[in-house]
Amino acid sequence: MSKDIFNRDMLLVSAARFLEEEYGEGALEALAEYKNARNRERWKEIAEETGRSDPEYLFRLFTDRVHEYRVVRKSREALEVIVTRCAHAENFQRFNAADVGMKMICMGDYAVVEGFNPDIRFRRPKTLMDGDECCHFIFELE
Repeated sequence: MSKDIFNRDMLLVSAARFLEEEYGEGALEALAEYKNARNRERWKEIAEETGRSDPEYLFRLFTDRVHEYRVVRKSREALEVIVTRCAHAENFQRFNAADVGMKMICMGDYAVVEGFNPDIRFRRPKTLMDGDECCHFIFELE
């Protein structure tokens, strides 16, 4: 696992717990929504700049630096990936902060898809962050 990912996640947990303690849980929710709004805008720009808005392009979300995964399907109509190891999930669980990881890392996937192409149906029936044996990502054009 990359030390910079570990340090980033540790800082995020510290900041999140501070915000919750000082300002209540709503502060973390507001930060997560701000981050998601930025993700939506960024991925909208990516779609416009690249001329791509298909599920296959979203494969860029998966990196060997953070994930161990296998591809089930990969085409312009659908992308399905099973992640069996995620550095973020390991870190946030180690810090007893899976709730923060879910809000600040995992839920961002929905914002990415909303910005990139709202016609892509995104499902993730399992997540490592929630203690499942894998993250199961399914992106399909409707």
